[in-house]
Amino acid sequence: MYDLPQDWFQNDYGRYSVPEGLDHRPAVRLIKAGKIYEPNTIRFMRTHAGTGDIIHAGTFFGDFLPGLSGAMALDARIWAFEPNPDSHSHAQRTIAMNALDNVTLTHAAVSNTDGVIRFQTRDTQGNPLGGHSRFVTADGPGVEQVPAIQLDNVVPQDRQVSILQLDVEGHERAALDGAMGIITRCRPILILEEFRYKRWIKAKLGHLGYELKQKIHANRIFAPADRTL
Repeated sequence: MYDLPQDWFQNDYGRYSVPEGLDHRPAVRLIKAGKIYEPNTIRFMRTHAGTGDIIHAGTFFGDFLPGLSGAMALDARIWAFEPNPDSHSHAQRTIAMNALDNVTLTHAAVSNTDGVIRFQTRDTQGNPLGGHSRFVTADGPGVEQVPAIQLDNVVPQDRQVSILQLDVEGHERAALDGAMGIITRCRPILILEEFRYKRWIKAKLGHLGYELKQKIHANRIFAPADRTL
């Protein structure tokens, strides 16, 4: 029996361990109010997961995980990634509180290289950034080192991936570079937050037929032209 932490909240999909000091963030505010953050995105992912796996990078405290987990096929998995240490800890609790046995959570940033990267987790006043944590190139206040991985080196090659979803604060192109094997092999739906580089998609993935299909919340949905969504 899992002992619930004091900082847990609930909505229609499940229970959540929510970080402190981030009430200004929409995901935290809505979950604390018993609501769902980005309900249309979760609904879309639940509908289109099919029989394959989901890659979910930028997991935050796991606000998508209960909703996605319940819609997965019997042998499918969610491959979740969160580089912020505090957010990762809360995501672990969210997984445990809901007994999500089809989620593999990794404490790492997704990139085009394996190693260690600089990651800003707090602002210069020491306030937590939560889901706005981001890659930086220099040391400074609130910057720490976190593991970085290439998705192609973590998700087994025998897994069929239906959806690759990235919320990585501007690091999408590097993350996609590190997942080219998965994309070429599986041709998954790509869900990219605040991603406006359509020319980059055409240059990198045009040979696979990828095009912008629609927008949901702040996300842009790319998929091969022959894929009906």
